[in-house]
Amino acid sequence: MSYHLNIDKIREEFKFESSIKHNPKMVFEYLPYTTKFKETQYKFREVTGEFMRLIGQKKLPEAVDANKLLNNVLDSITFAQPNQRGEFKQMVKTLFLDENDQLYLFHPQTLYYINTLENENKKLAMFLYNVLWNQNEAWSVDSAVQKEADLMSALLFRSLPELAVVNDAKKTYAVMLPEISELFNKDFQWLTSKSELFTQQVEKIVTYYYFFYVTQFALRNELLFAPVEQKIRPIYFTFEEEERLSKTRVSYEYGWKSLEISIGRMFSHINFLKMLNCATNNDGDSANSTPLSYQDIAKYVCLMSEEEQVVLESELDRLIEEYKEKLSGDSKWMLMGTVPDRYDLSPLNKMNHLFHMIDHQFNQSSRSKPYNEYKQWFVHFCQKTFLKSRGRSGKMLILDTDYLLFMTKLMIKDENKIRLKKLFEEFEARGMIFDRDTQTAIVEYFKKINLLEKKSDSGDAIYVKAFL
Repeated sequence: MSYHLNIDKIREEFKFESSIKHNPKMVFEYLPYTTKFKETQYKFREVTGEFMRLIGQKKLPEAVDANKLLNNVLDSITFAQPNQRGEFKQMVKTLFLDENDQLYLFHPQTLYYINTLENENKKLAMFLYNVLWNQNEAWSVDSAVQKEADLMSALLFRSLPELAVVNDAKKTYAVMLPEISELFNKDFQWLTSKSELFTQQVEKIVTYYYFFYVTQFALRNELLFAPVEQKIRPIYFTFEEEERLSKTRVSYEYGWKSLEISIGRMFSHINFLKMLNCATNNDGDSANSTPLSYQDIAKYVCLMSEEEQVVLESELDRLIEEYKEKLSGDSKWMLMGTVPDRYDLSPLNKMNHLFHMIDHQFNQSSRSKPYNEYKQWFVHFCQKTFLKSRGRSGKMLILDTDYLLFMTKLMIKDENKIRLKKLFEEFEARGMIFDRDTQTAIVEYFKKINLLEKKSDSGDAIYVKAFL
């Protein structure tokens, strides 16, 4: 199949007839962000509740109201004395509701009843459902296990709203990293086999894999049309138990400092990918039913004849000129400089030039605000989770002890122990890498809590034991 740009579609989608409108809505999207950042959004408890309902094809007909729930429980009981109702109500509230009148997550079934009120949290849950679950068969908590619950829990379950069954979860986000989807499903399926651990930690796995997917997507995009030699490019983390962190560490240079640059260009890549996916095949139809990656496009261009490449190059020349002209009012093109050729094929070099134009105009015009607000959705999430300020050393990605222990459990799974070397390899497979000092700090922590089994001084003979 040849690859050709549909210039008319690009003009239509990006509103070339007026002033160019970036980030048009397409059939498939890449990320769930907008150019208007809202700091109050992304409560991962809400996201997790909606995610659980999506993968179970369930719908909560109404938000769980604490007072209504308590009254439903009380109405199902006959009290001998009037004052017993008030006392029992307080007991139920203490057992099942927190200080914010939210349901305690004491059982997997309760995850379905987390209220997801904000649209942005629903939107993020749909994104994660698409890119992580990736059309797997529906999975839901077996409601039969409720029968094993104690009397008080059984009363609560009978008083909760009945979940509706739905089959209309739409696919709106493109799966650009299927290898991460596969790994998520492997870890998630194991976690579901551990009822108590699943209830306590499902939010952690959803939160981390969100970080994992977006960071890998950002890093992959930075390659542009170069072949992907390493599917997962792990990012350097440090460990919260480390006392000394400095800017001379590998984990500083190749941790957040390096990642932040890639995250910063996400909006440019999203617009560029959307442009390049306004394409047609030889029959004039849409080039693909799902979006093409940069590497997909490079493969198509490589397979094209010289004549077809000449046609594509002329299409790119036309697009570059129109884009430049439409934004000539406030874009300082003279400051852009020369974009060096990176590829053997001329059409790919033209595309590379167009990407740098898109990124340049965001940074040299009034459009820097949407450019910066788009990435802030993810940056703000990182600041609330893994990104910590370490004084003069600046911001670093830090793994805390809770996450270390949780992820170690995920990697050991049902084995009795895991070789230490293998454990660090499993972390790398999930996008985390540690320099020598951080590895030493992690080993010391494992030793302190008695998880280390050492059969010799050789690194290959050190194991981390399974734990509850």
